[in-house]
Amino acid sequence: MFRDRLEKEAQMRQSRLILALDEPDYKKAFTVLRKSAKYLLAVKLHPEMPAIWGKKPAQVVDKFKQLVPFVILDAKLADIGSSNAFKSEYHFLQGYDAIICHGFPGKESVQAIQTVAQSPALAINGPRGVFLLAAMTSPGHLFAEATAQKLAQMAQELNVDGIVAPGNQYDLLAKIHSFAPGIPILSPGIGTQGGDAKLAAQSGTRYAIVGRSILSADKPGLEARRTCQQINDVLTV
Repeated sequence: MFRDRLEKEAQMRQSRLILALDEPDYKKAFTVLRKSAKYLLAVKLHPEMPAIWGKKPAQVVDKFKQLVPFVILDAKLADIGSSNAFKSEYHFLQGYDAIICHGFPGKESVQAIQTVAQSPALAINGPRGVFLLAAMTSPGHLFAEATAQKLAQMAQELNVDGIVAPGNQYDLLAKIHSFAPGIPILSPGIGTQGGDAKLAAQSGTRYAIVGRSILSADKPGLEARRTCQQINDVLTV
């Protein structure tokens, strides 16, 4: 499974840090990536970023993967199965290693992405990943605990590669972890949004997704190293 590839690489690189590269200035984005790449496991991109940068998705993914092992697409796919299938196939063909999706449309919709991710034609260099969103980092989100529980249980039943859950809401994070103990958690919300890498790791986070605190740092490489070490202090890598 893709999560096995992710875990193996995390141990090799001694890093569980994923950079959310939400920066409209491509020159700055690439400079930050280059300076922090040594401490990163992956980059997370929104599907609009290559277009904003005036570049083709495959071109961006290929260049970034010369610096980090994985590029994750934060597509948050939330459509019927057939639509999720052709959308995910398009994105995987651009070179993305994993896709984040919603579970609200139901199991069939998530399974459609999983089927594409596991297809032999796409898995030449290893299986692709599917991460299920269980809750958001934003204030006032509508992911009630009962909803997050259902989504986490869905993730466990479907055996997805990971769950995306907020690293700035420790109680909810811990509960999501308890609902799906067999699935690793990737957590945004660490840094500028108030989440602490150590506390998130202690609550169930296995991979930290960090954006603005690294992007806005005077020395992004040092900030990436600091955050990487914070999570490594809790987790065995």
